[in-house]
Amino acid sequence: MTTATKLKKIDSDTHFLPAITAEEIRQFLPRSYNQEALNMILRDTAYFANPAARGGGFRATAAGQRVNAGTGLAPGTAPVAAPRPSGAIGHGIVADRAKLLAETGFDMQVLIPDGIFANSFGSPARPFWEPGIALALCMAFNNATAAAQKELPDTFIATARVPLALDVEESCREAERAVKELGIKIIVLTGNWQGKNFDSLELYPFWRTIQDLGATIYIHGNPFGCSVNDHLPTTYTIGWERMRRMHISNYLGFAFEGMMCAASLTLGGLLEEFPDLKVCNFESGGSWLPWAMYTLDRVYGIERQCARCSIEPSALLKKSFFVAVEPDEYTLPSAVQAIGSENFIIGSDYPHPPSTFPNTASGLMNMEGLTDQDKDNILGWNVMKLLNIN
Repeated sequence: MTTATKLKKIDSDTHFLPAITAEEIRQFLPRSYNQEALNMILRDTAYFANPAARGGGFRATAAGQRVNAGTGLAPGTAPVAAPRPSGAIGHGIVADRAKLLAETGFDMQVLIPDGIFANSFGSPARPFWEPGIALALCMAFNNATAAAQKELPDTFIATARVPLALDVEESCREAERAVKELGIKIIVLTGNWQGKNFDSLELYPFWRTIQDLGATIYIHGNPFGCSVNDHLPTTYTIGWERMRRMHISNYLGFAFEGMMCAASLTLGGLLEEFPDLKVCNFESGGSWLPWAMYTLDRVYGIERQCARCSIEPSALLKKSFFVAVEPDEYTLPSAVQAIGSENFIIGSDYPHPPSTFPNTASGLMNMEGLTDQDKDNILGWNVMKLLNIN
């Protein structure tokens, strides 16, 4: 007698900032660095990976400490290792985070890189990291998130980061290590490749590797840095020049990138050349997906000679493209009515603003205009099928 598979509700977008020591990063740095360079790199990465590293200015004064403005880090002191992360519960300690799940309505969470590990290693406003440092940070995070998954395999789903903006071949190798050696099923990228589309021919070896590994691609951008009077782009994002006075990089910027990704996958020929690729887009809502399908189909019908595909884009997207929705997205029922619920997933974005924790699952469950099957699909079935979770 076959036992029926039980629905597992999966929060597909939560962020993980593991406490990684300098020695853990050191083991992945290129041997070509001399000792002095290594010392400086380790000093920098210890600060970069430490959420409590900012210890100067008023925070470091006696008055600052008295009003609890300090970080506990002595001025000018570099930690030898990243300390236990401060801030949100379980941000870097999964055993603590697991205790919160009962109140969220979810059974599992996907751990997406945060902080320095979510960095895209380059933006229009700042230079790239050194390639060796970028790879070391990726490898250190991948080991940490794999360890978290191994510690609580029925609760957490690991993801991996690769330095695609800097090195395609190295990214292929690290993706293989993450999947084959660490047991990770998800590779996280930002919305484009150094400001270029994903259908760039130079990326074909990477897409071939991902398809052969059976991994899923997560597209998750970084919000622009808010300093009230300016918003510095932290990634290459379409229209970044016109978003710097408004904090709209997440929803409009990520949605623009999601649409361009959908165009690259379909009209750009990727899903026909690599038909087993699976891609998920995050933090821009999902109601735009039916419109994107319509638009891409319309372009395909009018100027088919410009497309690299021989199948309607909407059919390709229905098979391979997923978008994370929001629990208060009042336009979602109309989107589901238009294309069904099989292409939508959901995430809380814990622990960042505008996180909907702990009301993400309940918000969707209480949404009018969706059937029980629609809700179950979005809360878990779609991701379970995508990641082969039984």
